Amino acid sequence: MPAQMTHTPLVATTNIAPVSGASVWRWLALFARKWVNARKLSRDMEFLRAAPRERLEDIGIERRDIDIICREGRQS
Repeated sequence: MPAQMTHTPLVATTNIAPVSGASVWRWLALFARKWVNARKLSRDMEFLRAAPRERLEDIGIERRDIDIICREGRQS
């Protein structure tokens, strides 16, 4: 039997993949992990910005370095 040709769009050609329950839960887990990491990073940045000068000297970090790193990110 020859293939049937049609000009109407089919559901299979709309580039929308069916969503399974497992992929939704995996996405939620990854989203939660990213949110937790972002929250921890924000908390740590606030701690360093508010840290007393003596504590920063103990760990060997200058306040200007903290400001640069918080603005631009870590430079490798």
